[in-house]
Amino acid sequence: MLPEFADGYAAQYYVGHGAEFGDEVQGFTVDGSEGLDRIPGVADDQDRRYYAITVRPQVFINLVPDHVIFHRMYPVSVDRTIVECDWLYLPHVVESGKDVSRSVELFHRVNQQDFDACERTQPGMSSRMYAKGGVLVPSEHHIGAFHDWVNERLGTPQG
Repeated sequence: MLPEFADGYAAQYYVGHGAEFGDEVQGFTVDGSEGLDRIPGVADDQDRRYYAITVRPQVFINLVPDHVIFHRMYPVSVDRTIVECDWLYLPHVVESGKDVSRSVELFHRVNQQDFDACERTQPGMSSRMYAKGGVLVPSEHHIGAFHDWVNERLGTPQG
């Protein structure tokens, strides 16, 4: 879907950056087929792009030409977080009963892969190797910024 992700970049590479869809991709759907009606106000140069915004401390907003994916994370303990994810479409798309499953399925798969990765790392988080936060993937720099933000507010020494 987003070729630059294979090169290690993320949608939040810099403010205002939108990852361009692959050449053969028509829409942000699980099979790359055409999506739904474009949201009014999405400019031509923003079409066929994926944008992401992090609203600290626990909201991710993903923007594509025809819908918005809105994640909210609620930590309930040191090893458990509830994630709510909503897919937002134009009112007439919802009212018409159009099939949104191909676009929902794409981000559902991404979510599942991310959640599985988090669950696999959780058992090792109590290891002394993670005492200072462990290793973060450079392309997910917004997660590193979140760690810095939390440590700053907690007054935790970094380094």
